[in-house]
Amino acid sequence: MMPEWMPQDLELFDTHAHLGDDGCPDEAAFYRRAEEAGVPWFLLCGSDFESSRRAAGFASHFDRVFFAAGLHPLDVVKHPCEAEAFEAFADAPRFAAVGEIGLDYYYERDTRETQIKVFRTFLELALRLDRPAIIHTRDVDGGSLAYDDAYGLLSEFAHAGGQFVLHSFAGSLADLDRFSALGAFFGCGGMVTFKKADNIRALALRYPEDRLLLETDSPYLAPVPFRGQENHPGLLPWTAHSLAALRGWSMKKTVTLTTSNAKRFFRIPPEDEKLK
Repeated sequence: MMPEWMPQDLELFDTHAHLGDDGCPDEAAFYRRAEEAGVPWFLLCGSDFESSRRAAGFASHFDRVFFAAGLHPLDVVKHPCEAEAFEAFADAPRFAAVGEIGLDYYYERDTRETQIKVFRTFLELALRLDRPAIIHTRDVDGGSLAYDDAYGLLSEFAHAGGQFVLHSFAGSLADLDRFSALGAFFGCGGMVTFKKADNIRALALRYPEDRLLLETDSPYLAPVPFRGQENHPGLLPWTAHSLAALRGWSMKKTVTLTTSNAKRFFRIPPEDEKLK
């Protein structure tokens, strides 16, 4: 249901959602819940080949749903798959990005070399397919190695013409500045509403207006007042509302700006020129 403070004539775009391990048995109900909350646009991310395939199937049934295909860094060992296999998605009409891909040293720093190798091959895939990349980067608390490694690879990617978004970004302000200089977009999600997430709010205040995206990372990271529950694209208005209050914007500006940024980043044409 759409909250009363959500402008009823405007539409949000959730730029990063997942279907979860069990997929989605009732796609129509899933989409309807988001649409009724004012979030008719969303992009479903894959974390391995199978979840990418499920995301592609879902997106094929809805004009305003898109998908990304990729291999999450924590899956490079559990579900190894060559980047070339993901070229199978290249001709899907709603294939909008490569992702999510990246580096995660929070749990598995011992797989660093493998993660870097796989990350590089998927960035090369994004360049070949002329798609932006959705990047996951995480390190141990206070660590910077993952951000340093990612910066090196993304510098090469950006200089070769690649575009990317740092999803659920939690690096330092210095990291924000150096990635921003590469043209990075930044995904702002439910963490901006968390009571103890002052570091995330400090980052959100600095995101460039023209490269700021909204995301849920559903079914994870549900915003307050739904924290602890399963997240869903239909809960994105609460994140938008918190971001608007933080930056001193109206909801109209927040919705209009972030949706416009998302359509530009994913190269989505106007509604009268829908991808078929």
